[in-house]
Amino acid sequence: MARKKKIREKDNELRWLTTYGDVVTLLLAFFVMLYAISQVDQQKFLLFVSGLQDPFGNEAVANGILSDGTGIVGGAFGEEAVGEREGFDGYGLLEGLPETSTDVPEEEYVTPDAEVEDGVLNSVEELEEVAEAVEDALIIAGLEDAVDFEFDTRGLVIAVATDDVVFASGSAVFDDRGREIIGTIAPSLVKFDNQILVEGHTDSVPLRRIGYDNWNLSADRALAVLKVLAGEYEIASERLAATGFGEFQPKASNETEDGKATNRRVELVVVADLIEPGNGSVLADGGDLDGGV
Repeated sequence: MARKKKIREKDNELRWLTTYGDVVTLLLAFFVMLYAISQVDQQKFLLFVSGLQDPFGNEAVANGILSDGTGIVGGAFGEEAVGEREGFDGYGLLEGLPETSTDVPEEEYVTPDAEVEDGVLNSVEELEEVAEAVEDALIIAGLEDAVDFEFDTRGLVIAVATDDVVFASGSAVFDDRGREIIGTIAPSLVKFDNQILVEGHTDSVPLRRIGYDNWNLSADRALAVLKVLAGEYEIASERLAATGFGEFQPKASNETEDGKATNRRVELVVVADLIEPGNGSVLADGGDLDGGV
């Protein structure tokens, strides 16, 4: 008897879809898991930390947080609160937690929001507070080498190096570091109402562009900084003005490379009718002020 020939089954061309579907499902589950573990309940975390600090004389333990409780959530409320509210909605949750503090003494550290009152600043002492606030913010950001401070008869001058610091060489387009520098300075300039002059300066090397010289470049750079201050940090437009001086107000000799680098700058001038601390007199033009912070 002849043997019956076995009919070979056709290959399923869509078998790969099963594996593909499994991979996509696993990837989705993986990213959902990552998202879930990235969400930290701030209140629960603070309670947990306060419980760990018990052996160090934590003030929170003395006030009843985590004492006589069955867990982080169950023991989070005082006896009065338990009767009024059940659940974890934050009632009384942070009461008794110790105040956070910094290791740096307050008198040695000035935050970017220094003690500057709203209004117009008119004394050297007030402007020094602004300078200290800006300087500390720059130090925290690791950008202190890019900025110099001085006082003149107009007020506080914050000089920012430009080429390869704020702008690319010969350009008025911000680079990432330049935007970071301006963004670090700006918050301290919002706290008062003084006028701020943005002044652009260059060295004496002529630009190799027809119809575009150092005056154009300095003015464009000053305007670029002004627009960031007004647009991104909401400093009132009526407080701001931009000017380009080109190469004609150097701070150093253009005969050396270091001198040229010093002259390529944008200056933020906090304008003030300066009253000398201690005697209430207004400093006249040409008055001698301390030249730095």
